[in-house]
Amino acid sequence: MKIISRWLSAVVAASLVLTGPAQPAAAATTTVDNATAGRFAASADWGTSAWSTQRHGGDYRFATPNTAVSDAAWFKASIAEAGAHLVEVWYPADPGYNSATPFMVATTGGVRSVAVDQRANGGRWVGIGTFTLAAGDYNVVGVSRWTSQPGYVVADAVRITSSTGAVSHALPLPRTALPRSEYDDPHHDYPAIDLPVGTGTPAYAVRAGTVTVIDDSSCGRGINLTGTDGAVYTYCHFSSWSVGNGAAVGAGQLIGMTGNTGNSTGPHLHFGIRTGSTRRCPQNYLLALYDGVTPPAATSLPTTGCFYATLTSEEVVPLG
Repeated sequence: MKIISRWLSAVVAASLVLTGPAQPAAAATTTVDNATAGRFAASADWGTSAWSTQRHGGDYRFATPNTAVSDAAWFKASIAEAGAHLVEVWYPADPGYNSATPFMVATTGGVRSVAVDQRANGGRWVGIGTFTLAAGDYNVVGVSRWTSQPGYVVADAVRITSSTGAVSHALPLPRTALPRSEYDDPHHDYPAIDLPVGTGTPAYAVRAGTVTVIDDSSCGRGINLTGTDGAVYTYCHFSSWSVGNGAAVGAGQLIGMTGNTGNSTGPHLHFGIRTGSTRRCPQNYLLALYDGVTPPAATSLPTTGCFYATLTSEEVVPLG
């Protein structure tokens, strides 16, 4: 799939129905560094380093992988109110670090694990998902050594942001990754959209559902997310996955890193929606997410008006 031309955006934008912005929910943010007194715990097998300039604060903790025990390092936080919370992590990245570091979140439904590639996206906050947390003062986020991948696992800092009300939808990319205008662009030859972002940009679940991993010559590394609404949300051209086949995910959870795999001429995220065997134009849905309002039902999305040509030489992403 090719990055789409921008000059036809205005033609399609006229056919997209927009809604007004929603009022932002109240939020509170807690940041815990590995050096925060009384807020971090790790065994003696976790070392301390200040080598990387991408660190948060004065230092960070590291350990070798261990496939026999978890030996997790834990960040303790005070959660004032039960409900949905965005969890972000900070770590220095290095090609020699671990590509599948297990970050664990103690949710009301049990501990959930998210694999994070610590070889990329270092020196910034990386969202790993939105989770339902209980109120109280307890170990909320852990970094486990239990991974079969080589390279140090790193525990540096976490940031937890609470919001009033449950989070049921999320943009597929960080809000700062693209301006609003990118979300109403047409696809080139069938209902879908190509979002131009660089390799290694976090990709998130737009809603809760179940993951089916894709790995083929067209989509490359990707995911079909079967939402709780029954619709299928397709992501293509990942550089890596952050969840496994069959995983249950929540809205806003990290599911992969964007890339250029499969039939692609440049790094981007291909995103599509279908109901049954019918492909739907995702632009109205994405614009609503960007504006912070409840998106339209997938079954109400149009099937035409969001693409401009039939290119017989282009592969169509399989329905899967």
